[in-house]
Amino acid sequence: MNEKDLLLIKTLFEEKNITHTAKRLFISQPAISDRIHKLETELNCSLIVRQPRGISFTSEGELLYQYAIRHLQDYDQLKATLSSDRSTTRGVLKIGCSNIFSKYKLPPLLSKFIELYPEVDVSMRSGYSHNRFKDFLEGNIHVCIARGNHNWQEQKTLLWEEPLCLFSKYPPDWNQIPNMPYIHYITDPMLQNVLDEWWYSLFKTPPKTIIEVDAMDTALKLVQQNLGYTLLSQSCTIDTPDLLASSLYYKSGQPVLRSTYMYYRNNYEQFAATKAFVDFMNLYTQDQPNDVTL
Repeated sequence: MNEKDLLLIKTLFEEKNITHTAKRLFISQPAISDRIHKLETELNCSLIVRQPRGISFTSEGELLYQYAIRHLQDYDQLKATLSSDRSTTRGVLKIGCSNIFSKYKLPPLLSKFIELYPEVDVSMRSGYSHNRFKDFLEGNIHVCIARGNHNWQEQKTLLWEEPLCLFSKYPPDWNQIPNMPYIHYITDPMLQNVLDEWWYSLFKTPPKTIIEVDAMDTALKLVQQNLGYTLLSQSCTIDTPDLLASSLYYKSGQPVLRSTYMYYRNNYEQFAATKAFVDFMNLYTQDQPNDVTL
């Protein structure tokens, strides 16, 4: 059993699907099945159970997954430590990033960082903020860029703050909002809590939800067809200049803002690649004007 086997077990556990695992690791499905069979023979136990939709891990397979996680984390930290020197910044950098920041802010920043530090082995995974923050807590990534002020006792930097808006085809009648069709984008729990607090500070009845979607682009396309309104971040106006984005305000008159933080650990300076990225992003926040426009 080697590092590739452990990476296979980790990815297979995350995907719960051989086809998706094969695509993610760029190997064939028969090769995965063959390697699992050899591992089961080597360890003298069953690791997975095939089901009509995907696979599940046996208790022995779950133990192997836990071992794989610990080993891969230790190995990544070892590579990062041994690869760094005083003359050239090298090492492994794993970034987790929210969907919004990865779409509207990170691409040019990441391109510039890689240009400055070509010897750093960078990987990035986007998604809902609560999922990426969970990855960070479990030690699967070095730096997490997540929306919302998560409970974290070590290091964090405020990167971005922007208003939340009501997107509509035509100017909204705020008195009639509870009666208008609502296209609900299923977002992370922290943002949903913010939206719920805003809503019930103004209205007594729940929104009239007619459609639920799990993609921002889908919600916006439905609004473009005048099927209802949706609630998203102001940055989405970049993709939909034909829609109206009306900033949300609490009953007190305060704007409803969404913050994005960079989370990292106290020992980040011990890892050259992580330190380089954190320092780079901290400089970015100093150079950028406040993005809040109401």
